[in-house]
Amino acid sequence: MKKNESGRSMVEMLGVLAIIGVLSVGGIAGYTMAMNRYRANEVVDMANKYAVIAYSSYMTSKMMNNGTPQTGAIPAFKDTGLFGQSSKVNGTSFGTATISDNESAVTIELTFPTEKICQAAATSLGISGSGCANKTLSPVFKQS
Repeated sequence: MKKNESGRSMVEMLGVLAIIGVLSVGGIAGYTMAMNRYRANEVVDMANKYAVIAYSSYMTSKMMNNGTPQTGAIPAFKDTGLFGQSSKVNGTSFGTATISDNESAVTIELTFPTEKICQAAATSLGISGSGCANKTLSPVFKQS
């Protein structure tokens, strides 16, 4: 007498579980990279806004003081009102902003919470991430 058994063998079930495990690991890695890119892009966006405010404040102070900007013409990030009263966005500290000698660019020192977010920001800005070894980057924002 033959028995007709239906179902899956243990080997088939283990194969399915292995495939699900591999896909899950890839999904988690992709999610982590996407979140790092998101955090970095949010920081870059805030830095760009801060650069515009810093440049505007500097030029306004220069114009109102006969060509010599007052000390403190560039506001600290926390004083801009861009992101609450903090000097951080997604764990990234906004350091000193400086205006170039020819007044065409603003450089801002950014200190990131992780090297991977720093690398993602460098990629977003199209610059080398070699400065990310100490999690600090000083991007230059061109002003017109």
